[in-house]
Amino acid sequence: MRIFSAISIYLLIIVAILQNWLLLAAGLIILFSIQFSAAALIPIAILTDGYFGNFLSFPYLSLLAIVWYLLVEYIRPLIINE
Repeated sequence: MRIFSAISIYLLIIVAILQNWLLLAAGLIILFSIQFSAAALIPIAILTDGYFGNFLSFPYLSLLAIVWYLLVEYIRPLIINE
């Protein structure tokens, strides 16, 4: 059952980003990062940067996803253990 919720949230993140529902996407990203690994969000960022052509200038979304992954992996043990 946990895998279905992970897939559902992952797909909802993709739809929210592509439809420019950024507040919904931000909430889903935070929820996904806390429940599952934030490393799974890096491919979404790379594909989204490629879709919008950001590799021609600067792939800011991919860089932000990597920084987000590092931040979540540092903060999540502090949140869960308390």
